Amino acid sequence: MTVSVYLGSRPGNNPVHCQNAYKLGRLLAEAGISVVYGGARVGTMGELARGVIEAGGSIKGVIPTGFKGRKSYADKGMDVWLSGIEKIETPDFPTRITTMENMCDAFIVLPGSCGTLHEFSSALEGSVLGRYEKKIAILNTGGYYNPMLELIHNMEREGFTDVKDSGWLVVAATPEELVSKL
Repeated sequence: MTVSVYLGSRPGNNPVHCQNAYKLGRLLAEAGISVVYGGARVGTMGELARGVIEAGGSIKGVIPTGFKGRKSYADKGMDVWLSGIEKIETPDFPTRITTMENMCDAFIVLPGSCGTLHEFSSALEGSVLGRYEKKIAILNTGGYYNPMLELIHNMEREGFTDVKDSGWLVVAATPEELVSKL
Protein backbone atom coordinates (compact mmCIF):
# COMPACT_ATOMS: atom_id res chain seq x y z
CA MET A 1 0.00 0.00 0.00
CA THR A 2 1.14 3.54 -0.78
CA VAL A 3 -0.26 6.68 0.84
CA SER A 4 0.04 10.31 -0.19
CA VAL A 5 0.52 12.42 2.91
CA TYR A 6 -0.43 16.09 2.82
CA LEU A 7 1.04 18.27 5.56
CA GLY A 8 2.95 21.47 6.26
CA SER A 9 6.30 22.91 5.32
CA ARG A 10 6.19 24.76 8.65
CA PRO A 11 6.25 23.16 12.09
CA GLY A 12 3.19 24.98 13.43
CA ASN A 13 2.97 26.57 16.87
CA ASN A 14 2.28 23.38 18.82
CA PRO A 15 5.13 20.82 19.03
CA VAL A 16 2.57 18.01 18.90
CA HIS A 17 2.19 18.57 15.15
CA CYS A 18 5.83 17.67 14.48
CA GLN A 19 5.70 14.85 17.03
CA ASN A 20 2.65 13.35 15.35
CA ALA A 21 4.16 13.68 11.86
CA TYR A 22 7.31 11.88 13.00
CA LYS A 23 5.30 9.19 14.80
CA LEU A 24 3.06 8.69 11.77
CA GLY A 25 6.12 8.27 9.54
CA ARG A 26 7.50 5.57 11.82
CA LEU A 27 4.15 3.78 12.10
CA LEU A 28 3.61 3.77 8.34
CA ALA A 29 7.11 2.39 7.74
CA GLU A 30 6.67 -0.27 10.43
CA ALA A 31 3.37 -1.30 8.82
CA GLY A 32 5.07 -1.66 5.42
CA ILE A 33 3.14 1.28 3.95
CA SER A 34 5.06 3.37 1.40
CA VAL A 35 4.82 7.16 1.55
CA VAL A 36 4.57 9.83 -1.12
CA TYR A 37 4.80 13.43 0.09
CA GLY A 38 5.91 16.92 -0.96
CA GLY A 39 9.64 16.22 -0.59
CA ALA A 40 10.64 18.92 1.89
CA ARG A 41 12.96 18.51 4.86
CA VAL A 42 11.34 21.39 6.76
CA GLY A 43 8.25 21.61 8.97
CA THR A 44 6.01 18.64 9.57
CA MET A 45 7.01 17.32 6.13
CA GLY A 46 10.57 16.91 7.34
CA GLU A 47 9.46 15.17 10.52
CA LEU A 48 7.27 12.72 8.59
CA ALA A 49 10.19 11.89 6.29
CA ARG A 50 12.59 11.51 9.20
CA GLY A 51 10.22 9.05 10.86
CA VAL A 52 9.83 6.97 7.70
CA ILE A 53 13.56 6.94 6.97
CA GLU A 54 14.61 6.11 10.55
CA ALA A 55 12.17 3.18 10.59
CA GLY A 56 13.57 1.88 7.28
CA GLY A 57 10.49 2.69 5.20
CA SER A 58 9.97 3.73 1.61
CA ILE A 59 9.35 7.42 0.84
CA LYS A 60 9.24 9.48 -2.36
CA GLY A 61 9.08 13.26 -2.70
CA VAL A 62 7.12 14.89 -5.51
CA ILE A 63 8.22 18.43 -6.34
CA PRO A 64 7.80 20.95 -9.15
CA THR A 65 11.01 21.35 -11.14
CA GLY A 66 13.11 24.23 -9.87
CA PHE A 67 10.91 24.98 -6.85
CA LYS A 68 13.03 26.23 -3.94
CA GLY A 69 10.36 26.58 -1.29
CA ARG A 70 9.09 29.80 0.23
CA LYS A 71 10.88 32.96 -0.84
CA SER A 72 12.33 33.33 2.66
CA TYR A 73 14.09 29.96 2.24
CA ALA A 74 15.35 30.80 -1.24
CA ASP A 75 16.66 34.18 -0.05
CA LYS A 76 18.71 32.40 2.63
CA GLY A 77 20.07 29.95 0.07
CA MET A 78 18.39 27.13 1.98
CA ASP A 79 17.68 23.88 0.15
CA VAL A 80 14.31 22.70 1.44
CA TRP A 81 14.36 19.37 -0.38
CA LEU A 82 15.39 16.28 1.49
CA SER A 83 18.34 14.48 -0.04
CA GLY A 84 18.56 10.71 0.02
CA ILE A 85 14.98 10.06 -1.09
CA GLU A 86 13.65 9.42 -4.56
CA LYS A 87 12.69 12.77 -6.05
CA ILE A 88 9.96 12.90 -8.68
CA GLU A 89 9.83 16.21 -10.51
CA THR A 90 6.72 17.67 -12.10
CA PRO A 91 6.35 20.76 -14.30
CA ASP A 92 4.04 22.58 -11.85
CA PHE A 93 1.91 22.27 -8.72
CA PRO A 94 -1.29 21.03 -10.41
CA THR A 95 0.70 18.19 -11.99
CA ARG A 96 2.30 17.50 -8.60
CA ILE A 97 -1.13 17.00 -7.07
CA THR A 98 -2.29 14.73 -9.90
CA THR A 99 0.93 12.73 -9.73
CA MET A 100 0.57 12.20 -5.98
CA GLU A 101 -3.08 11.19 -6.41
CA ASN A 102 -2.17 8.65 -9.07
CA MET A 103 0.70 7.16 -7.06
CA CYS A 104 -1.30 6.28 -3.95
CA ASP A 105 -3.93 3.91 -2.66
CA ALA A 106 -5.10 6.30 0.09
CA PHE A 107 -4.61 9.86 1.31
CA ILE A 108 -3.58 11.13 4.73
CA VAL A 109 -4.13 14.75 5.72
CA LEU A 110 -2.30 16.28 8.69
CA PRO A 111 -2.55 19.85 9.95
CA GLY A 112 -1.15 22.26 7.40
CA SER A 113 -1.88 25.43 5.50
CA CYS A 114 -3.37 26.49 2.17
CA GLY A 115 -1.40 23.92 0.14
CA THR A 116 -2.58 21.12 2.40
CA LEU A 117 -6.15 22.34 2.13
CA HIS A 118 -5.84 22.49 -1.67
CA GLU A 119 -4.48 18.93 -1.83
CA PHE A 120 -7.22 17.66 0.49
CA SER A 121 -9.89 19.41 -1.58
CA SER A 122 -8.59 17.77 -4.75
CA ALA A 123 -8.61 14.33 -3.12
CA LEU A 124 -12.10 14.95 -1.72
CA GLU A 125 -13.41 16.11 -5.09
CA GLY A 126 -11.91 13.06 -6.82
CA SER A 127 -13.60 10.77 -4.33
CA VAL A 128 -16.97 12.54 -4.46
CA LEU A 129 -16.97 12.52 -8.26
CA GLY A 130 -15.94 8.87 -8.38
CA ARG A 131 -12.61 9.36 -10.17
CA TYR A 132 -11.23 6.83 -7.72
CA GLU A 133 -12.14 4.93 -4.58
CA LYS A 134 -9.44 5.79 -2.08
CA LYS A 135 -9.71 6.42 1.62
CA ILE A 136 -8.99 9.89 2.92
CA ALA A 137 -7.75 9.77 6.51
CA ILE A 138 -7.60 13.02 8.45
CA LEU A 139 -5.38 13.34 11.52
CA ASN A 140 -7.50 15.78 13.48
CA THR A 141 -4.91 16.73 16.10
CA GLY A 142 -6.59 18.64 18.92
CA GLY A 143 -9.64 19.27 16.73
CA TYR A 144 -7.56 21.16 14.13
CA TYR A 145 -9.90 20.19 11.29
CA ASN A 146 -13.18 20.51 13.21
CA PRO A 147 -14.21 23.70 11.31
CA MET A 148 -13.54 22.01 7.96
CA LEU A 149 -15.41 18.88 9.00
CA GLU A 150 -18.33 21.06 10.12
CA LEU A 151 -18.30 22.74 6.69
CA ILE A 152 -18.47 19.33 5.01
CA HIS A 153 -21.36 18.35 7.28
CA ASN A 154 -23.09 21.63 6.40
CA MET A 155 -22.67 20.80 2.70
CA GLU A 156 -24.41 17.50 3.45
CA ARG A 157 -27.21 19.14 5.46
CA GLU A 158 -27.80 21.58 2.59
CA GLY A 159 -27.96 18.73 0.06
CA PHE A 160 -24.78 19.48 -1.89
CA THR A 161 -22.87 16.29 -1.08
CA ASP A 162 -23.12 13.02 0.84
CA VAL A 163 -19.63 12.38 2.18
CA LYS A 164 -20.46 11.00 5.65
CA ASP A 165 -22.02 7.79 4.37
CA SER A 166 -19.27 7.13 1.84
CA GLY A 167 -17.01 5.07 4.12
CA TRP A 168 -13.89 6.53 2.53
CA LEU A 169 -13.53 9.60 4.77
CA VAL A 170 -12.07 8.67 8.14
CA VAL A 171 -11.05 10.95 10.98
CA ALA A 172 -8.59 10.01 13.70
CA ALA A 173 -7.26 11.81 16.76
CA THR A 174 -3.88 10.03 16.94
CA PRO A 175 -1.38 8.58 14.48
CA GLU A 176 -1.98 5.10 15.91
CA GLU A 177 -5.74 5.37 15.37
CA LEU A 178 -5.21 6.69 11.85
CA VAL A 179 -2.94 3.83 10.79
CA SER A 180 -5.35 1.28 12.28
CA LYS A 181 -8.21 2.79 10.23
CA LEU A 182 -6.27 2.50 6.98
